[in-house]
Amino acid sequence: MHLLNNGSQVEQIPATKSREGIGGYFSESNENNAPSYPGADWFNAVIREFQTALTRYGVPFDPDNFDHLSRLIQFTALPVGTPQPWMSDTAPEGWAIMKGQAFDTDLFPITATLFPDGIIPDMRGRGLIGKEDGETVGAFAEGQVKSHGHDGSSVSSTNLGRKYTNTTGHHPHTQLIYRGNDLNWSSSFGGPYPVGTDDQSGAHRTGHIDGNGNHHHYTDIGVHGHNVTIALNGALKNTIDHLKCNWIVRLA
Repeated sequence: MHLLNNGSQVEQIPATKSREGIGGYFSESNENNAPSYPGADWFNAVIREFQTALTRYGVPFDPDNFDHLSRLIQFTALPVGTPQPWMSDTAPEGWAIMKGQAFDTDLFPITATLFPDGIIPDMRGRGLIGKEDGETVGAFAEGQVKSHGHDGSSVSSTNLGRKYTNTTGHHPHTQLIYRGNDLNWSSSFGGPYPVGTDDQSGAHRTGHIDGNGNHHHYTDIGVHGHNVTIALNGALKNTIDHLKCNWIVRLA
């Protein structure tokens, strides 16, 4: 109901007259065979209800416009400060896209009670999660990956100790001994060889180097491990199948 503005109005609400009976409805003829009439008290009550609702939800009154109720219904659908998905890049009248921008706290005092720093939270690329007890409403939390492991991502070290070859290898080496023009005996492996005895009548003879017996070899391998590299996979952030939208919030 619009405020009366035809020159017959008063600026202060008149005192309310005493009520009679219980609340009822209009009639063209009552017990006195006379129609019901609302009177100033009734009209003033309706005006006050209307103006109170507009003020409560931040809808400015304009006597030249007739969309107050439709705007009021739109505004009361969600409380001030409720992020609302919006499938357009243009926010509806009285709303703002939540992208970290400043707003006028004097012009929108109700919104300022929720965002007292005068900054609308930035909801671009972000979702909403119910807070745990003890956490702060509106606090930003960086995305995390749930703790998990990968098959084959760890390798235990192993001590392989000392490894031996089998014990074999006893053998001699053949050595050719010959006598030169100087009548000295020399080894085929080089170097002088003692002068032969009387029974050394041939120009050369074959001798043997004694073997060193059966033996083995070993090597120490010890403790060691191997590095495993897990290949990267996935995107920069954890996501789900989703549609892009703008988050909007009402200004009031």
